[in-house]
Amino acid sequence: MESAGLWVTERLGMGWPRRPGTPSTVLASSVHPAGLEAKLGQALPGPLRPIARFTGELRRLGLTLDGQQIECRIMSGTLTGIDAFGAESGARSLMRAEIEGPLPEALALAQRLARDLPVTPSLTTLPLDALQRGGAKLRPPPVPALDPDMPTDTALAVLISGFVSTFLARLEQIQSRAGTEPVHQARVTLRRIRALMLAFRPILRDIEMALKPPLAELKEVLGPARDWDVFLSETVDPIARSLDDDDVVTGWLRKAAEVRREAAYQRLIEWLRSPAYRDLAWRLVGLGLGHDWVVADQAAVSHDDTTAALATVEGAPAAEPAIEAAPEAEAQPDLIGPYTIRCLEHRWKKTARPTRELLDMPAPELHGLRIKCKKLRYQAEMFQDLVPGKSGRRLIKRLTNAQASMGLLNDGAVATELVRSLRSEPSGNADELLAAEAIGLIRGYGIGHARDSREAVMQAWRKLVRHNPF
Repeated sequence: MESAGLWVTERLGMGWPRRPGTPSTVLASSVHPAGLEAKLGQALPGPLRPIARFTGELRRLGLTLDGQQIECRIMSGTLTGIDAFGAESGARSLMRAEIEGPLPEALALAQRLARDLPVTPSLTTLPLDALQRGGAKLRPPPVPALDPDMPTDTALAVLISGFVSTFLARLEQIQSRAGTEPVHQARVTLRRIRALMLAFRPILRDIEMALKPPLAELKEVLGPARDWDVFLSETVDPIARSLDDDDVVTGWLRKAAEVRREAAYQRLIEWLRSPAYRDLAWRLVGLGLGHDWVVADQAAVSHDDTTAALATVEGAPAAEPAIEAAPEAEAQPDLIGPYTIRCLEHRWKKTARPTRELLDMPAPELHGLRIKCKKLRYQAEMFQDLVPGKSGRRLIKRLTNAQASMGLLNDGAVATELVRSLRSEPSGNADELLAAEAIGLIRGYGIGHARDSREAVMQAWRKLVRHNPF
């Protein structure tokens, strides 16, 4: 990158651990490209050509927060991509700021700004953003395998950085209404984050408890949007395909459900544009940076305003700067290998039970057991590299089958509650009669599936608990 006569080489921000909200790492700077080669000790991959152009201004502000010196660099202007033929494309307005200083104070300042301003973490570094504007197609490297001899806090740094990056990217895709999949994936990633924090509770300590309320609040607004998506695609659509195209009941049902889904999405998007979400986003950035669970002397965070952050992602997978793995925490010197086995054994004991207990288990209790299966499955998946032999993959497969069969029973109960909520106050009008028919239709559909699903649950559970995987 060349700016005001100074040449700088920076990392793209595609390494691991991934750190949303952090700027790229400067590798070398010089007044001439040849000076970069001398400092890097290797030749640049030439010939050099422009891939993007930024036109605007950079302002630097110094301040003191809680006795610590903080520097803010605010960049505003237009970023324009330049393709391989020199043609400009993809111009957009950009406002980006970097806050540099000790990690606690830098995060505190970002959170204070986010209370009153639409300030959200940047999900891509500026060099990577510029490359994408120029039409480059880059694939992020795969998730690194965990090593049994890796310290537990280092493993946590790798895992949480990936989850936080994916989670924030999915939430931004929801705001741009990029279909139904971002809601589904955001909900799944939220569960994975909560399962991870549960597994690493001895390291995270009070952090897990502090994040529970805002994550629960997000869960409450994510849930209805996903429930109506599933209701329309997995209940209404199959029923409609089995009936006449002009069936009045399913036509009314689809229209009423789509209205409710739109309302659920609007509520979700409003929350994602609120100070509550911005505060949660920065707290997750702090979690990924090791704030309060890893001692760090110096860190920098980067953020965009809301408009720029949305424009940055544009449906592309987020990729973050490479930062050195967290040092081993003094309070938890354990290695991830034995730590994993103890964690999964503990979760298995909370989940496994004799098959006969499921025979007449009420639906609410069965749903609670399904949630326990999910927690165990998510932890088994994140620790899959550390479970010896094939036992880890076998456990994940059997948990998936048991969870899926239980899910069919739960989907029927959820669908019935959703269709009941569509019924208006008694008035004797046509809509009330259609709602009554729709309730009967959905209940019958759910009961028919439940009969087959209960036996499928029993078969899947027998396979799951036949052998202790540990």
